Amino acid sequence: MICIISCKKENTIAELGKPVPNYKFSNILNSKQKEISLNDFKGKPVILEFWATWCGPCIPAMKKLDTLQKDFGDNIEIITVSNESNERLEKFIKSSKTSLRVVSDTTHSEFFKYKVIPHSIIIDKNGIVRAITSPEKINKKVIENLLANNEIDLKLKDDFYIDPNLKVEIIKTISNSDYSIELKGYDQEKRGGFKPLVDADGNTNGIEMWNTTIPRLYQNLFDIASPSRIIFKDSLSEDDFPYEKEHQYNFSIQVSDENQKRWREIGSRFLNENFDVNAKMGIESLECYVLKNVDNTIKQSDSESTEFMFMGTTLKTKKIKMSRLAEYLENFTPIPVLDKTNLNKEYDIHLEWQAEDPKTIHSELKKYGLELVRAEEKLPVEILEVYKKK
Repeated sequence: MICIISCKKENTIAELGKPVPNYKFSNILNSKQKEISLNDFKGKPVILEFWATWCGPCIPAMKKLDTLQKDFGDNIEIITVSNESNERLEKFIKSSKTSLRVVSDTTHSEFFKYKVIPHSIIIDKNGIVRAITSPEKINKKVIENLLANNEIDLKLKDDFYIDPNLKVEIIKTISNSDYSIELKGYDQEKRGGFKPLVDADGNTNGIEMWNTTIPRLYQNLFDIASPSRIIFKDSLSEDDFPYEKEHQYNFSIQVSDENQKRWREIGSRFLNENFDVNAKMGIESLECYVLKNVDNTIKQSDSESTEFMFMGTTLKTKKIKMSRLAEYLENFTPIPVLDKTNLNKEYDIHLEWQAEDPKTIHSELKKYGLELVRAEEKLPVEILEVYKKK
């Protein structure tokens, strides 16, 4: 007798409409059950949430998912996964009091493919991937449909898809002995961001920006600390520059040694010539936070060189000025932050705070004798004025 046994090969990458890989999470931080496999939840829908504490949109998403977990109780299981350390995630668990399972895991990306967080995978009770999406798309109606085994119609979040018909438009290029400039349209193979360009001696002589809106192009060129300093004129508003493909540009400028100190000026003049929306620097009185020196406990740096590294709420620096710290803090406030410490030296500063508990930033600053408070009156602030070309 010859027996032919047909075995269905288990899927090794999470794909829409296919069985989820039977991945084992072996470092659950806030559960008596320290290890779980996805097969353990057969018969119950599961939502996998990939996130990080330094990710701005992730924190409100976690709060929303926590509410949904409480609303639906044991009918669903939401598992949140971050590649951060146990220590950092345990701080989050303590400060947020989340009811969600929190997993520290650094190997899952082999099975769950994404580039951008937050990233959500919805799995039905049979272990089939029903949606790959973002948490803002998940609501009570979605979960009710999941429990009823109804269709879930959510747009696929595919961070790796390349549209063969979407070409990068080259808008204008200039190359001469003084500088080279390139302005292009949206590039689907790049993520938003920027980096300074440097010469052979390490001197900054330009900038490269990817998939950025017009106001943000100007913001980086004029070295404006944050979007809270962008003032729109001529009936313009932030809504006129949404983060959509049609409104995103790629821009680079690099200048010769003779023009090293003028690259911002040359770049902004180029944009003014080629866009219907222009920008210029100005001064305006705005509501502000101020950074104050409370007790002079901070010591001057004795480091040999400047270092500046931050990932969200973690800041590690050496030999920086207080104005640089104020700029960092402004990334997390809705209004500008001004340095009013009167500390004119350079300092080493290391902050570890939690976005889910904003009070922790104040305790971290207190270690250096610093305080962040709201100004009692509007203060003059350097701003970027965005207006229509006349």
